[in-house]
This record gives sequence, C-alpha cells and structure tokens, in this order.
Amino acid sequence: MMKRRMTVLLLIILSFVGLVFALPKTAQMKPSRLAKDLPERIGQWMGRAQEPGAREREVLALDTEFERMDYINASDQKPSIQVSIVFSGKNLSQSIHRPEVCLRAQGWEFMSERYFEWKGLLANEESFPVKEMICRMAMIVEDESGNPTTRKLPNGEVAYHWRVFYYTFLGHEKIMAGHYQRTGEDIKDRLLKGYDQRWAYVTISSAISQKYTDQGISIGETTPFDEQETQEFVGEFLQELLPVVVADPAKGQDPSLSKGGILNYE
Repeated sequence: MMKRRMTVLLLIILSFVGLVFALPKTAQMKPSRLAKDLPERIGQWMGRAQEPGAREREVLALDTEFERMDYINASDQKPSIQVSIVFSGKNLSQSIHRPEVCLRAQGWEFMSERYFEWKGLLANEESFPVKEMICRMAMIVEDESGNPTTRKLPNGEVAYHWRVFYYTFLGHEKIMAGHYQRTGEDIKDRLLKGYDQRWAYVTISSAISQKYTDQGISIGETTPFDEQETQEFVGEFLQELLPVVVADPAKGQDPSLSKGGILNYE
C-alpha cells in the first residue's frame, strides 16, 4: 500500500512538472524587487566593488549577473560587511543554487544554522526573512618550505576564521529565504500567473570579531563583537541599505529585461 501511494504521489509531481515546462514562455521575465546596482555609500559605510571569483563564473550560466560590495564604516571600528548579489538568468538551475554548497566548497564549516524573520527593515511592516549560518574555516599559512598548512595557536590548536552569513532570495513580488520554497513559488507563478521571474540571491556577511580575540589573535583597533552584537550592527546597516535597493512588490526595474536585453525571450 505504501509503495502504491508513493507511486501515485510521484506521478502527480511529474504531471505538475510537465505542465510547468509545457507552458509557453512569456516575452520577458519579471524583474526582481532588488535593484541592479549597490550604492557606493550608505550613511557612514563606504563601499568598495569586488569581482566574483573565477570559480563562481565557471559554474554559473553566462547570463547570470553579479554585484558585490565590501562596506567599511568610516567612523566606527566595526568589521566590514560584504554584500553579494547573484541575479538569475534564463536557466534558474544554473544561475542560482543553495549557497551552502558554495560555502562548503570554499572550506567553511557550519557551526549553526537557523531561519528567522528580520523585523523593522522594510516598509509597511514587511519582514525580511533570512537564513543565518555561523561558520568557521581553518586559517591557512605557508610553512618554511612555502607549502600551505593550517595555522596553529600557541596552545597547539588550529586557528580559525569566523564569519556569519545571512542569505535570502528576492523575486518579483516576494522575499523568501528557503531555496525549495523559492522553487515552489516559481512553479506556482508559472502555472497560475503564466510568467517567469528573475530572482536576486543576496548574501550579507561579516566577521565575528570576538572569536578572533578569544583565540588570542590581534584584530587591531576593530571592536570585538560576539554573534548577537554582530547581528545587531548588520541589522543597523540593512536598515539603511534595504530602503534604497528594495522596491515595493512587483515594482522592480531591470534594464536587462527590456527588449534586446540578455534575458529577452523573443
């Protein structure tokens, strides 16, 4: 009986997937709510543009677009904040994916993960859902022969980088932090509304400076912040950034989607 139920469920799922791909594509994708360009300055935060890594460009579709800024506070001793955006192309499966895959490939070890709703960052009491990942990665240095090796603390333990990552996906109307939730939204919109949408996958990250102090590693004049304090100042930064770069639902603008743009279906 259980096997029969699983077979029926699989047939239903395959039928829905078939309907999704059978629907004709609209002339254009719907734009994301997130702006294409990050500002160079937000309050006391100054941004420095950064290029995506070669590996990122290799694994993602050619029509995927990137935007990345490293923000440094001009008047405070907070760690820098990196904002990274990937805008999906026509083929969503090759444009954006679960960020956990990339982070693990880079060597980050996940110490904790959770979803939560950030309040007070957007207009009309709209929440900003994110997934938080607190990660560490062994520090790599060169030995006397110039070969890479893990850095050791005076007590013999491995020295680690510590960082917190927050990510979410901004579509044409909604913001959602779950990768599979976003996939379900795509299927629903294509079936019920007859359009595709461009998603912006955004990651906000910062070093957890207290973790370096705890290991006896100098952080210069940077203030040591623990996990909660890091979340607080990242939230203060987003309170200034998001109203500038996030449009109201269905009000986003994207020049790449205009006639002749790289994502035009015609």
